[in-house]
Amino acid sequence: MHRQAVLGGMVIVVLLVALRPTSGAAQDQTPAPTAGGSAVAAPGASEALSGVRSLAGKVLGAGTYPGYAVEVPEGWSTDDGRFIIKQGPFVMGVSVWDVGQVPRDPCQWSSTLEDPGPSVDDLVAALVAQAQRDASEPTDVLLAGYPGRYLEWSVPDDAVVTGDADFEGCDIQEGHADFVSWFGDGYGERWQQVAGQVDRLWVLDVDGQRLVVDATYSPDATDVDRDELERVVASLRFESPED
Repeated sequence: MHRQAVLGGMVIVVLLVALRPTSGAAQDQTPAPTAGGSAVAAPGASEALSGVRSLAGKVLGAGTYPGYAVEVPEGWSTDDGRFIIKQGPFVMGVSVWDVGQVPRDPCQWSSTLEDPGPSVDDLVAALVAQAQRDASEPTDVLLAGYPGRYLEWSVPDDAVVTGDADFEGCDIQEGHADFVSWFGDGYGERWQQVAGQVDRLWVLDVDGQRLVVDATYSPDATDVDRDELERVVASLRFESPED
């Protein structure tokens, strides 16, 4: 029902609640890609974020999923666990998705939605092929002890965005012109917020379930902010659905 939540003066993306349905062992050092996509060793949670609190997260989708937790420093929060965000004048946050349908065109999304297929590689191929995103070359990666593929993509720098994340010329959803990355499988819409917004995407096989970790930031985030975001992602650990 609510398109946005305002926290600490920043407009935070939250999911829409009336969406149609869409048809290894952990290691101490979690490899994380650099901006160019090559795998490098990132600090473990205890080294990178010692002394800070843990926040529990929920996967966006309509199925049964493992929970997860990340270690965050001061300034991070969550409303309901679906988006874990850093307060500030920028956009920055982490979410985890069970992706359902993916549009070929994120602006003209209503007529281009497709089921990407069930595998990690199927989804990665659909994301890389999405128009206007300038996606990086996918690379093999390990996050939270689970294998997958990593890529980065962005919103065009010259996109015209007005009001509450309304992208000029894009299809309308509940009165808003949305630039849509994907729809959750049965629940949730991942729409972008600003021109030049970057998403770092880990498409993982988590005990047979394909899940996407999305770490996003806007162009006004500093290098220090981005490093903090990477450390939060590096601290991510999944829990069993029964926990």
